[in-house]
Amino acid sequence: MRMTQLSPNHQTPNHTPSKQTKEQLQNELNFHLAEKMLIKLREERLISQEEFNQISKLNRQKFNPLLGPLMCDKP
Repeated sequence: MRMTQLSPNHQTPNHTPSKQTKEQLQNELNFHLAEKMLIKLREERLISQEEFNQISKLNRQKFNPLLGPLMCDKP
């Protein structure tokens, strides 16, 4: 393994993650609650998989969650 010592002049990018606003946090919570209800409706066979996917897509557009696109089956 080769190691290189960085000089004192070397600077790393100063990246500070932005804090979520209360509205963003509320949207995230609302999205996850809506998804839980959708899953329950699908499990009870009250909606089809296609309806589930369409409603989930609309929820992602409305609530704009940070993790929603990562957790869904379909974009």
